[in-house]
Amino acid sequence: MLLDVSGPDREDLLKAAIATGHEVYTATPRGQASATTPREVAGTVVVDFSSYEAAVSDIVAFARSRRVDAIVTVNEFLTPVAALACATLGLPGNDATLAMAARNKITMVERLHVAGVAVPSTIAVTGEEEVYDHLRRQTFSFPLVVKPAENAGSTGVSVVERLDELTAAFQRVRLQRGPYGIHLDPRVVVQEYIDGEEFSVESLTQDGQTEHVCITKKQTTSGAYRVETGHTLPSNLDPIARQQVLQQVTMAAAATGIRNSWSHCEVKRKPDGAWVVLEIAPRIGGGRITLLTSLALEIDMAGAALAVALGQPVELAPTRRAFAAIRRPLAPRGGRLLAVQGMPCTGVNVPFSEVTTEIGASVASPDSNSARVGYFIVTATDETSADQRADELLRGVSVIVEPQGN
Repeated sequence: MLLDVSGPDREDLLKAAIATGHEVYTATPRGQASATTPREVAGTVVVDFSSYEAAVSDIVAFARSRRVDAIVTVNEFLTPVAALACATLGLPGNDATLAMAARNKITMVERLHVAGVAVPSTIAVTGEEEVYDHLRRQTFSFPLVVKPAENAGSTGVSVVERLDELTAAFQRVRLQRGPYGIHLDPRVVVQEYIDGEEFSVESLTQDGQTEHVCITKKQTTSGAYRVETGHTLPSNLDPIARQQVLQQVTMAAAATGIRNSWSHCEVKRKPDGAWVVLEIAPRIGGGRITLLTSLALEIDMAGAALAVALGQPVELAPTRRAFAAIRRPLAPRGGRLLAVQGMPCTGVNVPFSEVTTEIGASVASPDSNSARVGYFIVTATDETSADQRADELLRGVSVIVEPQGN
């Protein structure tokens, strides 16, 4: 049973589930019930995900009536529902007692710190006045990261360089709304800004044993809003650096109750070489990382997620040794999308290129991942060539947006 299969990464999971030959059921969010359901899906239950308790109750009842053997999601907001439903049904899943530990960033940092994982200095506050007090006592200093306790996709995240930017950053957090009508923790997370290179680690945990599949190098915008614009994998770190970061990620997965699922852990390497864990989520990485991993390593992440959920053995050894890079053109401002010019054509070493936002549609300002209007992927035999070619092609893309009101 799959929880909400709308969106590219979730569709990958649906296709993989159908390919197994098992009967596939889906839980569809209320309000999306009119969406077309693939004919291969054996049944669907409409669920109100705004209440985790009610959602779990409905999913468990449906699963029992259909004798469901596994429950899987790649949606970060629904990972607690999956963990709680699996625990109720006795299915392989993550630790239900820590269902919010990798969803709520305050709980997450507390768990990671106690486990000895290197994390940024963090406080949870309700207003700017508490931050002013920390600044006066010099327990914190600029730059700071201000972000919501429970959102995702860089939504509401700001890097604050000066005192006069703090109020606007807090206002961005207060304006955030959760999907499905989920009530989000209203507290604000304030952290020290960690300078350095940013990566993610894609890992699979089964019965509490974690295997790391690859390390992904990340590209983000600079300035107040750090939007992810690219990934390249696998990243060739030196053996010592690789061992150090993977040790931190293994500890992070255990500390947040990840026992039977993929995890996507965001990390930074400081200029002195030390690693810091920023966040971990009990899901497959977004941004088409499943596709990159397939192209570079021939590893089927969606298939592996299903196997773990079914309690089946998983083989993760790569059968290809290549590199893949994705780049995501951003809208330069909010408004109406008029054109995306210069997107590369698919061909040799460019297996995918797509404008994902409809021309004429409204686009967000470039302060979150919602501003991404498309993507293309480059493959190569080495990491440097993949990066250089992808960056060259990205420089040739122009996103033309008409400001709202014109």
